[in-house]
Amino acid sequence: MSDTLEKGDIADLLLADEPALLSSLDFGPMVAQGSGTGPSLLIGDTSEISLMRSARNSFLDHRMAHLAKPGDVVLVRKRDPQFETYLKDFRGLDGITFLEADTASADPVAKQAFASEPLLQKLVDVAKQHGGLTITSYLTTGTIWHLAQCIAARAGCVVHVNGPAPRISARVNDKLWFAQLVKAVIGTCAVPPTMSAFGPKAAAAQILHLSKHGEQVIVKVPDSAGSAGNIRLDQDTLATLTAAQVEGLLMDRLHSTGWADIYPILVGVWDSHVTCSPSVQLWIPLNGKGAPEAQGVFEQRVFGAAAAFVGATLSTLPKEVQDILVTQALQISHVLQRLGYYGRCSFDAVLCADDPVSIHWIECNGRWSGVSMPLAILNSLDTEHVSEGMMIIQEKLPGGPIETAQAIRALRGLLYRGKLFQGGSILLSPPGNADASSANVLSFAGTQCEAALLGRKVLDALKGIAQTHPVERGL
Repeated sequence: MSDTLEKGDIADLLLADEPALLSSLDFGPMVAQGSGTGPSLLIGDTSEISLMRSARNSFLDHRMAHLAKPGDVVLVRKRDPQFETYLKDFRGLDGITFLEADTASADPVAKQAFASEPLLQKLVDVAKQHGGLTITSYLTTGTIWHLAQCIAARAGCVVHVNGPAPRISARVNDKLWFAQLVKAVIGTCAVPPTMSAFGPKAAAAQILHLSKHGEQVIVKVPDSAGSAGNIRLDQDTLATLTAAQVEGLLMDRLHSTGWADIYPILVGVWDSHVTCSPSVQLWIPLNGKGAPEAQGVFEQRVFGAAAAFVGATLSTLPKEVQDILVTQALQISHVLQRLGYYGRCSFDAVLCADDPVSIHWIECNGRWSGVSMPLAILNSLDTEHVSEGMMIIQEKLPGGPIETAQAIRALRGLLYRGKLFQGGSILLSPPGNADASSANVLSFAGTQCEAALLGRKVLDALKGIAQTHPVERGL
């Protein structure tokens, strides 16, 4: 049997087991999947990802604004007028309408949009005026599809959702489900040892079993992201604990993340001697509209015991290793396409020093990501691909909060302003909120060395502001 048929068989088996992977797309004749006529509604809210408690105070939802075109609408939790001015003056993004949700509400902004009559009416008016609307969201969930349904019913025109159906979206973002898929497509050696625990006692037993076999242990809340819900357990500590003590320690640490006792949780081996954390960025078209495309291999920069994402660069791995990563990623994505997945997607992996060509796939980001958004921005600016260097920074800054205007003043001469051949840096989101500051920046140049140098200059400048300057007002 050919490789293609084998992948088709895997998809057929999964669909037979879970037909709702496709049928969950039915939101009526006025809601369609894909990109349609009229402007886009861009939503960058991350709060529907499990354990993302920081979403209410984050400005990362502004990243999606970089994808906007004249006439589009950007819905954010809290507006930043200074950042909107930056987008207009430095990025040339004009004619965009920014709408703000209720900053006091913990609800996802898409839910607020269909629950708030004034907000919903504004979106209905846009759809009516242009005879259609396309919703592009950082994460496509049932909430997004319901918002499309509400707008379409009131506007009397078709509203498109530029992302996957709710059920397949939930599945691909589940680390346990993804691990089983990878094992079916690539083989059991393509993921680290991974188990599902359906209760605290089972989890404790699995943890002790792995630790006694000399393995480093990781526990993950499988539907979270960005290292939230990752609990790495020290081998020496586990050696002194009973099963009851391990259970108590695990529950305390999981509950501290905001976990709500939802099972199963993932118990697995944390790979030792990791030399690289590559990700493959993908575009998966609608089934029948073309093959999945690999849009780049990146090397992620991670920090801390939980391996939190703090940035990425274009991969410098040997070509043969990158070819293996791309080949396997495309094999997996072909199955996802058959299951109804559509849109941006990326797969994260690790490589270890003891076997540099042995790839362990860790998770799927079935959404836009901290790499795919900057990549889309650069591709829109650099259609000839003359900028071969690219660095993405997403780091918390020590010190107090800073404003967009301060960042612009400190970074003048480093920020991109329409001169592509010189490269430059782009503020992907406002650098501060009420509590803290962060650097979320894309730097690009003719070479990777130049892009990295530029990125370091930007990061140093932003760190200097956060540490030494009070908040200032105005541009």
